[in-house]
Amino acid sequence: MNVLIPFSWLKDYVKTNAGIRDVAKALSEHSFSVEKIIDDDTLEIEVTPNRGDGLSVLGIARELAAVLPVKGFSADWVKKSFPVKKYSGRDKLKVKISDNSLVPRFSAVVIDKVKVKESPALVKERLSKVGIRAINNIVDVTNYCMIELGQPMHAFDYNKITGHEMTVRESKRGEEIVTLDGVKRVLPEGVIVIEDGDGRLIDLCGIMGGLNSEVDENTTKVLLFVQVYDPVRIRKSSMSLGHRTEAALRFEKGVDFESVIPSLQTAVGMLTELSGGEVSSELIDLTGTVYTKKHIKIDYEKINKIAGTEIKKDFVNSTLTSLGFVIKGSDVYVPSWRYDDIEIIEDLAEEVIRIYGYQELPNELPGGTLPHHTKTDNFALEDKTKDFLKHMGFFECYNYSAVPGSMAGHGALKVKNPLNADLEFLRTSLTPKLLDVLNKNKGYSETVKLFELSSVYLAKKGDLPEQPYMLGMVARGVDFLVFKGIVEALFEELGVTGDFPYEITEHSGAIISCELPFDKMVDSAGGSRVYSPLTGFNSIKEDITIIVGDATSFSEIVSVVSSTDVRVNKVGFKDMYEDALTLSIEFLDRAKQITSEETKGIRDAIIKNLDSKYGIKLKV
Repeated sequence: MNVLIPFSWLKDYVKTNAGIRDVAKALSEHSFSVEKIIDDDTLEIEVTPNRGDGLSVLGIARELAAVLPVKGFSADWVKKSFPVKKYSGRDKLKVKISDNSLVPRFSAVVIDKVKVKESPALVKERLSKVGIRAINNIVDVTNYCMIELGQPMHAFDYNKITGHEMTVRESKRGEEIVTLDGVKRVLPEGVIVIEDGDGRLIDLCGIMGGLNSEVDENTTKVLLFVQVYDPVRIRKSSMSLGHRTEAALRFEKGVDFESVIPSLQTAVGMLTELSGGEVSSELIDLTGTVYTKKHIKIDYEKINKIAGTEIKKDFVNSTLTSLGFVIKGSDVYVPSWRYDDIEIIEDLAEEVIRIYGYQELPNELPGGTLPHHTKTDNFALEDKTKDFLKHMGFFECYNYSAVPGSMAGHGALKVKNPLNADLEFLRTSLTPKLLDVLNKNKGYSETVKLFELSSVYLAKKGDLPEQPYMLGMVARGVDFLVFKGIVEALFEELGVTGDFPYEITEHSGAIISCELPFDKMVDSAGGSRVYSPLTGFNSIKEDITIIVGDATSFSEIVSVVSSTDVRVNKVGFKDMYEDALTLSIEFLDRAKQITSEETKGIRDAIIKNLDSKYGIKLKV
């Protein structure tokens, strides 16, 4: 996601002689990509999903302190701190957490005698530059600290919390809450919520607060609230509700467990200064998990091997130190704000190499013997299929995987948060949507042929759905036998061997369709075709009519005929009347000119083989 960070705000943390364009270039080459500069002050920065710490002024400032010196600029860290306020026990808050995994850390403090008013010009200006509307000094402090420190927080009107009690739990299906934007939201099961002493829902945790506990012009006592939530639950809840907020975007990527109290203290200092309030409660800090420092064994040789060049040990150490890592002997301790991102030595190598500069790595192609891998023909056969059908007059379609219920098929999976009713289910077949497209193009021509190569989604209990790759074909104004011939010609083109099962369905309006499991077709496809040079001898073509029953398939008959003699060059269908099947057989001897006497002997052998294997007789 992209984040807006004013350069003037970064200077609160990093004193540098670099200009804004120098900063943009240094970040783009060694850290995060700067997409553009707005009004010569605000950087629009693309932050990768694994780097939630980069969604703040403090996070980008940390990066600048490491990358600017590599570019020859000064970068002196400016330490910021608010004096820790004295806590008193005058106001109380009773907190109950139903499951510690919901809220690994819960901290709060009550501030009394606040005066809700307009924020100072600097606060409003900075919030405006990052796209946040200023509301009042209380709410603005929470938004300001979220952007500066990367820690979302929320302010409640303490007197609106019935019984001064909070219970953190998961929602029940169908519960309702009106959020601060005035929207009534019906909750699915499993959303993290807070209820007060009367059982009213007052917070949609990690997403947006409740309207019934908002801070307004009459508020005199505020509960300032800072937490760490389960990122997975926040992500699921935000997506299922279709409500994406700045807070949710940060919580779902993980926030710094160790920054909760410093962030709370910073916000308390700022809030008391801007509102004239005073702390009126003890510091509440509940932890449902024990934070343990993460450390990784450093391997300088492995780092150099990954880099493909020698990077001095001193540079490795100084780089990791500048990024907040602590080196003790052979152990590198990961800073709390990178806790979820750094796991193995390769992660450390990546940190060192990006600061060293990818552009400084040797520009050499890898040597050695190329590895041999089994060739996968799926893509080649897919291209061949598309080319073949195109030359057969088919148009290719690209349809959504999500379809309305009427096209979904039996047992279709339902999407929890569909964009609209037409995209509510995952399709189990390609055919319904292809038929829909065909019907919408009635005026194009009397003859229309369409195909689609795509996945369908078949429910699998307790697991992700199976996603077989299918080929769907539909046509209007095409004779059944012609359509059947196209399917079988496709098999021949792909080298599909054996009696591959398929079914052609006839629909009203002279429409026919066929859907084939493409993955299985690929598995049945033979090897590459072998070129046979033209012979200088003539072939002899004959028709034979045999009496067949219902128990024998055409492919079985062709197999017996073809395998009788190597001089049987081609076998084809000629005609069928009642139980009489006429075959067209081409005889060819590539070594000499074949004679009628020789073809008679082969023909007699064919009839004998058919009779002995399937009881098939020659029609006389």
